[in-house]
Amino acid sequence: MPRLASHTDSVPPSGIRRIFELAHSVDDVIYLAVGEPDVPVADAILDAAAAAWEADDTDYTPNGGVPELREAIVRSVAERNGIRTDTERVWVTNGATQALYLAMSLVLDPGDEVLLPDPGYTTFTMNAHLLSATPVPYPLHPDRDFTPDIAELERLVTDRTKAIIVNSPSNPLGAVFDRDTLAALLAFAEAHDLWVISDEVYERFTYDIAHTSLASLGGDDRVLTVFSASKTYALTGARVGWLLTPPGLAPLLRSAQEAMISCVNTPAQRAVVAALNGPQEHVAAAAEHYRDNLERAAAALDERGIRYLDPAGAFYLWVDVSHATGGDVASWAERFLLEQHVAVAPGSAFGRMGEGWIRLCAAASTADLLEGIRRLPARSDATAGSGTESSDSGPTTEAPGSAPTADSLAESAAGSAATPVQSDSSSQPRAGILVRPIRAEEIAFASEQRFAAYSADLEITGDYAEEVRDVARHVETAEVWVAVEEETGRVLASVTLPRPGETLHLGRPGELEFRLLAVDPDARRRGLGRLLTQFVIDTARERGATRVVMNSGTEMTSAHSLYESMGFARMPERENPPGIEPSRAYGLEL
Repeated sequence: MPRLASHTDSVPPSGIRRIFELAHSVDDVIYLAVGEPDVPVADAILDAAAAAWEADDTDYTPNGGVPELREAIVRSVAERNGIRTDTERVWVTNGATQALYLAMSLVLDPGDEVLLPDPGYTTFTMNAHLLSATPVPYPLHPDRDFTPDIAELERLVTDRTKAIIVNSPSNPLGAVFDRDTLAALLAFAEAHDLWVISDEVYERFTYDIAHTSLASLGGDDRVLTVFSASKTYALTGARVGWLLTPPGLAPLLRSAQEAMISCVNTPAQRAVVAALNGPQEHVAAAAEHYRDNLERAAAALDERGIRYLDPAGAFYLWVDVSHATGGDVASWAERFLLEQHVAVAPGSAFGRMGEGWIRLCAAASTADLLEGIRRLPARSDATAGSGTESSDSGPTTEAPGSAPTADSLAESAAGSAATPVQSDSSSQPRAGILVRPIRAEEIAFASEQRFAAYSADLEITGDYAEEVRDVARHVETAEVWVAVEEETGRVLASVTLPRPGETLHLGRPGELEFRLLAVDPDARRRGLGRLLTQFVIDTARERGATRVVMNSGTEMTSAHSLYESMGFARMPERENPPGIEPSRAYGLEL
């Protein structure tokens, strides 16, 4: 078949969806992974949708939405958000997801950079890739309560930066930015002439802090605001959102909407008219339910000594389980689901800064939420697993709660040339795994292991197969590092690096390139790919490199997802030219 557009294979898969789909293969699961409201839809809203269907009110509507809905939105944002607008600046979309894509497609050209929060909603990054733009994560740090640092943003902005995405209340964090923080973000955008896309889907759910809409602070000519009925009115499947734009864009928006969706289905629009114009007691009741659940969950986490971000908005708890995940929260979340029957969203699905954290959805029954938290490994239980005994079945099994201590790391490294992976919170080493240079007697085994690892994902023949197998030449011309199981001495994974001061094929001066990272097929799902990638990053920093780069075949999708979850960005200009095996190149700025 013909080749798909090159940007399509750069879109990372959703780590949340992975858990969601896996959960359907497990019985008696407590679902805390997906942001699905658990409250019923108000009767008046259901009646309005049913009446539209009964009346055969199913014709096309204007591209921007039915007039009654656009007028209701104008009134709502004026009363609740302090935004003065008009119907020609209101565009009804197929949920907030389409509103986000529409906003980003309006302001980003291929190659443009967009600043987006890390941790942040997964669709931000996915949309950027679909548009052939470059996502540039701006870190949100725990020691700042996950609020943006303007000084860090100043270091990240370049002449290619065209937009910044702001999300308050935040999914996944539950953080709410105060007025001063939002004003500083708007001033930053004005200083660098950036568009601002403000995701305010959870605007109606804040606790002890008022929600502030960015567009209410000014910036009338640069702020695009995304809203939704999905969370506020528990209408996630109805797919109705809306985008508020700067003035003067109506002709363009009509064309864009016609090309994308034509219009949103009419009965769903009628339902949201009733939602916005009707009583709001059910929204207040939902907010109180979520607040109560969040407070109960926070108390339960306190009892277990588990750190979390105090939730100020939305209906999520951002929970630190780094004491139990061994530096790979995505793999831990899968094991936790299979062993404890609790589905949680791994923090790494939301960006590199989410490693070691999970998102719990409090839009659930109180009993389920508290039981799910009870099954989490308490900090004092970190070496005992996730409330169950660890398996003795062999080296390919690792309990979700297993994590090495500082003493065990020191003992592991003592008396050997091995290099333990750094034990900071973003990359805790796996218990009993050492990273060290390959030994002569391991070369033949590593050669066949690499071939088996690559053959598990794609068909490799000819020169490429010989390149994968030729570990001996790599040892002679570069460095080959291996991850070794300390107890058995078995090589589990390997990676090729250049010698200090040298480069490989893709690397340039000041960069560190790594090649042929391979994990034994029998040792997958132990976080070894992430461990070796973090080792490469740490080595690059130690050697004074400014960037880590790699280039691999387009079929290596699992590896690409890993790199993107760790903050690597696509580098199309470094990929193989036409006529050569298609590839994807990635770089991580240090």
